[in-house]
Amino acid sequence: MSTYQYGTHTISANGKPYALKSSSVILDTYLDKQVTITGTKVEGYPLDGGPDLIEVSEVILK
Repeated sequence: MSTYQYGTHTISANGKPYALKSSSVILDTYLDKQVTITGTKVEGYPLDGGPDLIEVSEVILK
């Protein structure tokens, strides 16, 4: 359970969690795969001690 309710997916990089959303990439396509993402931090986040929210613009499979 989390105290935040934003983003559609999560990812961890170097032990730090991030919430993800995208209006241009179907993130479900990359579930359980090693990827590199390109995106921008959404202003106004994090909320309630949650992670940064990233608007993903590109996903590259490793």
